Amino acid sequence: MVVGVLRFNSDLYNNTLITELKELPYLPFMRDFILRARKGPSSPDFSLDELGRAGHMEIVAHCITNALFYSLNIRTGVRVHIVFDGPAAPPKTVRIESDSLGSLGGFDERALAGVIKQALQAGLHLSLEEEVQALDGVYVAKRSFESLVRDFSARGAFYTMQKRGTDIRDLEFAEDAAVVFSDHLSMPKKADRFLIRLGAEPLSVGPKMLFASQCIALVHNELDRQGLA
Repeated sequence: MVVGVLRFNSDLYNNTLITELKELPYLPFMRDFILRARKGPSSPDFSLDELGRAGHMEIVAHCITNALFYSLNIRTGVRVHIVFDGPAAPPKTVRIESDSLGSLGGFDERALAGVIKQALQAGLHLSLEEEVQALDGVYVAKRSFESLVRDFSARGAFYTMQKRGTDIRDLEFAEDAAVVFSDHLSMPKKADRFLIRLGAEPLSVGPKMLFASQCIALVHNELDRQGLA
């Protein structure tokens, strides 16, 4: 995991403090969802009126909704990490933390895509492994998918969605579950092998191929049913 560490004044631009990425101490009872948006834009140059043409940003918005909200409430102890591999400045990772969120302006597609757009705007000038806070509870880093999941593998148990993985109903989750998803594009086989080498446990939510946002809802439901925080 990552935490901001203060640097020198020379790293200030537009009155925004840049921070270095550093490993975060173990934090128990957190649910972490890692979404790899393979064609998702890594710069703010996309239209909120044409999300489907911006790497299907509406899918990212649906995942954020299902990760953070339930029946007009916001979940506590949830972090969403979205890795954008698309144009024009990859990689970028946006992290949203439910416990410190301010107003998102709603939880419709346009509002949530607007939050991502603001985060990517704040991260335009970041160098590799630097992070900046864009909004309350919203951070953006110049960080790759591989770097992010390595941190989770060092922390402990984590899971990756695979069709032939362990059925979610047969799995006893760790208390601090971290689950890796891909968007509408399948995870590359090379990335799947990389995750397994890091120790990720393959996880399946059933016999049908579901949307990533649906998988997130099912993981939350199972964690709730198992009484995990």
